[in-house]
Amino acid sequence: MGQFFYKAKQGPSKIIEGVIEADHEAMAVSRILRMGYTPLNVRAAPAAGKKIKGAGLPMSAGIRGRPQDVMIFTRQMSDLVSAGVPVLRALSLVDKQLKNKRLKDAVGQMIAVVEDGGPLSSALAKFPGIFSPLYINIVRSGEVGGNLEVVLARLSDFIEKDYDIQAQVKTSLMYPGLILFVGGATIFVILTWVIPKISTIFIDMNESLPLVTTALLAVSRFLARFWWALGAVFLLAVVQLRRAYATPEGKLWLDSLKLKIPVVGPFIQDVEVGRFARTLGTLLANGVTVVTAIDTVCQAVDNEIFKQDVLRMNRLLTGGGSLTQVMQSCAFFPETAVNMVAIGEETGQLHQGLLKLAAYYEHQSERTMKRVTSLIEPVLILVMGVFIGFIVLGMLMPIFRMNLIIR
Repeated sequence: MGQFFYKAKQGPSKIIEGVIEADHEAMAVSRILRMGYTPLNVRAAPAAGKKIKGAGLPMSAGIRGRPQDVMIFTRQMSDLVSAGVPVLRALSLVDKQLKNKRLKDAVGQMIAVVEDGGPLSSALAKFPGIFSPLYINIVRSGEVGGNLEVVLARLSDFIEKDYDIQAQVKTSLMYPGLILFVGGATIFVILTWVIPKISTIFIDMNESLPLVTTALLAVSRFLARFWWALGAVFLLAVVQLRRAYATPEGKLWLDSLKLKIPVVGPFIQDVEVGRFARTLGTLLANGVTVVTAIDTVCQAVDNEIFKQDVLRMNRLLTGGGSLTQVMQSCAFFPETAVNMVAIGEETGQLHQGLLKLAAYYEHQSERTMKRVTSLIEPVLILVMGVFIGFIVLGMLMPIFRMNLIIR
C-alpha cells in the first residue's frame, strides 16, 4: 500500500491538502470521496514499473472509425467482460463478429498488445483516430480501480446516449433538408428550362408585359446563362468556409457566430452544457480527479468558445478554486447549471449532480429541436409556395391579358 498526496475541496470553497494510503490512485480517489471531499488532484511518488510489452508498436493515427462501430464494439466488450470473460478472450470474440475492416484491423493489433501483457487502455491508445482520450481515460480508470466491467458498462451507456442525441439531430433535420432540396431543384428547373420555352410565346405577342412577368423572364434568362457561375461561386464559398473552419481562428469566429443566431445559439449551448456535464460526471464517477477530468472534457467539447471557457476552468481549478466558482466565472454556463453543480458539491455527490444536470439539458435540447423542426417545415413550405406563386402569377398574367384582347 502506497501513499498519495491529494488536494481536495471540502464544501463549496474550502481547499484541503493531505496524504492518504491506498493500493492505487483510484482507491485513493474513492477514499477521498467517502470522506466527503471532492478530489482536485491526486498524485503518488513515481515508481519504476515494468515496461509494457507491445509498447513499441507504432501508433496508428491514420485509422479512423465510425461512431456506430465504436458503440457496438464497446457494448459487446461490456457484455462479455461483465459475463466474466477475460479481456483477451473478449477481444478475440468481438474481432470475429466485426464487419468493419478498419476496426477489425485495429482490434487485431490490440489483441497483440494484450497478448504481450499490455493493458487494454494501452492497446486503445494505439488508435487515437478511433478511441478518444475520454474513452481511453475511462477504461484506464477501470483497470486501475479493478472494476473494468462496471466502467465499460457506464462507457457504453455514455456512448449510446451521445450517439442517440446526434442521430436525433440529424433525423430531425432530414425532412426539412429534403423539402428544401426538392423544392429548390424544382424551382431551378422551372426557371432555367420551362420558362425559356414558354417565353417565346410572350415575345411573339409584341405586347408590353406585366412587371411581374418581365422580372420573372429576366431572372430566368440570368439563371439559364450563368447557372454554372453561381454553382462555382457556391462551391468556392463552401470550400473557403471549410478551410476557415479548419484553422483555430476561423473555427473560433464561426462558432462565435453560431451562438449569436436566434434559437440556434441557445440550442448549441444546451447541447454543449449537457455533453460537458455527462462527460465530467462519467469521469468523476469512475474515480478520475477533477483536474484530469476537466482536461479530458476539453477534448470532447466541440464549440471553440466553450472550449476556451473549459481551458480557463482547468487553470482556475488547478489554482484551488471550486467548480461552482469556476463555472460562475464562465459566461457559457447558465445560472441553472451553476446552481445544480453547487448543490452537488455541497452534498458531496458532485458526479451525481452532474449526471442529473446532463439529463436536464439533454431533455431541454431535445424539446428545442422538436420545436424548431416543427416550425421549419411550415416555414419552408410557405417560402416555396411564395416562389411558386410568383412564377405562376408571372406566367398567367400575360395569358389573361391575351384573353381580354381576343375578346
